[in-house]
Formats: sequence, structure tokens, C-alpha cells
Amino acid sequence: MLSGKETIVACSTPPGRGAIATVRLSGDKAISIIKKITNHSLKNQVSIIKFPLEKGLIEKCVLTIFKAPSSYTGEDVVEISTHGNPYIVEKVIEKCLSSGAKIAKPGEFTLRAFLNNKLSLDQSEAVIDIINANSKASLKAAQNSLEGGLKAKISTVQEKLRETRVLVETLIDFVDEDTNLYIEEVINKINEFKGFFVSFKHDMKTYSSISSDVKVVVVGPPNSGKSTLINAIIGKKVSIVNEKQGTTRDVVTSSCIIDGVRFVFSDTAGIRKTSDKIEEEGIKLSKKAIKSADIVIYLADKESDFNRLPIIKRKKNIFVLNKIDLCDKKAPAGGFAISAKTKKNLKLLKKTLSQSFLKLNQEELLSVNIRHLDLIKQAHKNLALISPSLVGSNLELVAENLRSCDELLGEIYDPISSDDLLGKIFNKFCIGK
Repeated sequence: MLSGKETIVACSTPPGRGAIATVRLSGDKAISIIKKITNHSLKNQVSIIKFPLEKGLIEKCVLTIFKAPSSYTGEDVVEISTHGNPYIVEKVIEKCLSSGAKIAKPGEFTLRAFLNNKLSLDQSEAVIDIINANSKASLKAAQNSLEGGLKAKISTVQEKLRETRVLVETLIDFVDEDTNLYIEEVINKINEFKGFFVSFKHDMKTYSSISSDVKVVVVGPPNSGKSTLINAIIGKKVSIVNEKQGTTRDVVTSSCIIDGVRFVFSDTAGIRKTSDKIEEEGIKLSKKAIKSADIVIYLADKESDFNRLPIIKRKKNIFVLNKIDLCDKKAPAGGFAISAKTKKNLKLLKKTLSQSFLKLNQEELLSVNIRHLDLIKQAHKNLALISPSLVGSNLELVAENLRSCDELLGEIYDPISSDDLLGKIFNKFCIGK
């Protein structure tokens, strides 16, 4: 996967017809290839030239030149802007290939930016997140990461970690001295950092949910109004509403944007004891959906029904009593009393959904993916291995665990590169980016 020295070419605008298409070349021979094709001196950064497509067919183009290292890839880059006709684009690329260029692989332009130290790996990943962002919040998060926000956040954690590492490694060097006076200080520093790390890990999970859509599962007994509630929140009929119990047999998903955040709602089968095998399978899917949810809305007609539902305490849980249009009901502690049918108090519920994921200012949002979370999880495991007894008995092992934690966090933005890792990341890109 590691990019060679060849000059690469690809169309960087979406396929199909449009007003303009842009073909991009990057590499040492980018400028000379265009000079060869057009017989143009290319003295200016921007110029209008006649590009020969084939005998008797010429395209009037705008050429823009970005010389190394002041380009996206860090190499000489030429961008050819043509009319957005697929035939013209095909012929321009064919001319470049016949003059010495190679077709670019998915993500190869951004890979070269990474290899030429124009972008760190987390910034490279933010590029594809910007392209794929489907809400204001996820776009803002990706932009902040592209500007180096994630690296800065990780570096802050590493700085605090290294304060403890320095103390531990200093004590190892003075093993013959009386270090008991400082052991308590090490234990306190590690406990302080553990608390800091837990908060950091929680924030990273929140950022990840916003980047990849916040998953909300609505759970409750049959006929509690789950489908009606989701239809009311989404603003259109996406789930079947029927008085017959057991209507929803599968998990039905639909999405909407609330305060700039994209929420994906899952309508689940009503949870109850049943002898119907198909309905029972639906209930199993409901319980499975709860485990993968970011937020669980427990919906019921009466408060005692909550005791019969599979509640996972470590989740963000919202307890909602429905059908206040039929009789007066008090909201459960910390929850809501609503009417999904008349939409009474629905605005309050929607506000709570958005606020639960926007406690942090949107200017602070970052784009976090599964790779980042996995490295943070591994780092947390190494940190959890450091107990007060280990500090008192084996400072070398404490130092090793701290070092490993530090290196794992560093791999988020500056990994020990391998073809496999880079291949997995950059193959997610489109060709031309």
C-alpha cells in the first residue's frame, strides 16, 4: 500500500455529468507530463490552455499548479479543470497515463500527504470523515480533527501521563535510596491520572457517537406507543402503528437531525412473555439492540412497567411515561410524562436527547473512530493494571505499563506504520482523494 515515486492521476470530482470536473496529478513528473501533452510552458500557477484529447478534438481547460512542498500531497500537483463530461475526463486521464502517469488507488493522494508529513494519521482520517459527515455536528467534529484538535487532546493526556512516568523512572534510578517517602506521591499521581483518563475516555466515546450517528433504542411493553413516539420525533410515519399487540416483530430504524446531531432511532418489538416464536425472536432482537445503543428510551403506560424491562444501568437511560392525553400522569424521577399522539412535552424530550450529547461546546467536538477507541481501550487496560501494591513492589513494571499506555495513545496520530494498517485506513477513501 505504501505509495511509490510514480506520478499518479485520477478524477477528484464525483463521477457523472456536471458543470466542471477536475483531474488531479501528483508526483515529480506532474508538471512535465502536462508540458509534454500540451506543448505549453506553464510559467503561471493558473493558466488557460487547449488540451488535446484526440485528433481533431481539443478541450479548453484551466490548469492550476501547486509546487512541492506547498501542495495537498507535499509533491508537485497539477489540477486540470474541464467541462464535466465523462468522455472528456476519460480522455484527459488516458493522455496522462500514456505520458507516464499511473492511475491513483483509493485514498492515495491523502496517503502521500501523510507520508510527506503534511497530515498526521488522525488528520488523514478526518478528511474522509468530512466527506462522509451527515450532520452539522459530525462535520464540525471532522473539521476540528483536521485542524489538529484530536492530536492536541491526546497530547494533553500524554503530558499528564509523562509527569507520572518521570517520577516513577526517577525513583527506579535511586533504588538504593529510601524511596518510601515518594511511593505515596506516585500512588496519588496515578490515581489522579486514572480519574482524568476515565473522563477523557468518556468524552472520546461521546465524540465517536456524534461522528457515526447517535443510536437511540426505544423499548417498552406492547402497545406502549413506541412506534407512535418515533413517528412523532421523526416527523413522518416510519413505523407501523396498530392496536394489536406484537405488530413490530423486527428492529426498524429511521433517522433525523436534532440540533445539528443525527440520531438513528430503533423501534423494537414490545417486551413481554409470549409463546409466539416469531414474536419471541423479535424480543431477543430488542434486547440485543439495547446493548449497542448510545441512549435507551424506556417507554411505558405506568411506572410499574419499568420494573419488567431489561435496564442496563451503565447506559444513558431516559424513562418516559406515555399517553398523558388519556389520564393525568406524573413524570418518573428524572424522566418525562408525554403524549406521543398529541406531541405534548415532546420538545422537552428532544431537547434532552440533544443535550445529552452536546454538553460539550460544538467548537470542542472531535472526530473519533473505532481505531482510536480501540487504542484508548488498550491504554486504559494497561493503566488499570497499576495497583497501589504494584507501585510498592515493582516500579519497573509500573514504568513499563505507563510507557505502553503512552505509546498506544501516540499511535492514534503517529503510528508505527505498516502496510496493512495504512491499507485498511486509506482504502476507505474514494479514488481521487
